[in-house]
Amino acid sequence: MSRLDFLDTHARTRAVQALKGVPAFARNRLTAADVWVQDHHAGLGGTVLTVLCTATLLPLHFRMDQVIELARQFAPVFTIISITMGAVFTSIKWVRKRREARLAARS
Repeated sequence: MSRLDFLDTHARTRAVQALKGVPAFARNRLTAADVWVQDHHAGLGGTVLTVLCTATLLPLHFRMDQVIELARQFAPVFTIISITMGAVFTSIKWVRKRREARLAARS
């Protein structure tokens, strides 16, 4: 076995070992993010709704005539916004239930 083969095999072994830890690392990070969202659901939901309302109101404020013309052509936009807001509220409710279940399981 030449030195080059040994280094190549050793490097591959290290790479495989590093990749084996990726799923556990990703799972831990996702779990931590999930717990953070559960603990901060009210502020996060408020922030999302604020961003959505700002993104909706700014074009209305600065380009009202153009927005009205586009609304006539693309009326489903308002439906999409209401569906999105409903999804945000539903997500907050779902996360709140998961948080309560997690905290109840800890007690």
